[in-house]
Amino acid sequence: MRTNELRKSIPEITERMLLRHLRDMTGAGILVRHQERGMPLRVWYSLTPYGRTLVPVLDVLCSWGREHLKREPST
Repeated sequence: MRTNELRKSIPEITERMLLRHLRDMTGAGILVRHQERGMPLRVWYSLTPYGRTLVPVLDVLCSWGREHLKREPST
């Protein structure tokens, strides 16, 4: 995905925090950063084979989150 697409898909995140996390995930080998020269510079990210191993785990976490989204906090 392109950086702007990621930012739009997570409206609560600041640009600074998004770029920090993208840099961290790139450094950890989860993402690879691609860039195409030109005006404007085009940058996009994709999962590495290692990063794709996280997809099943994240699917389960997202499913759990959707199930419990409306859960009342316990007091």
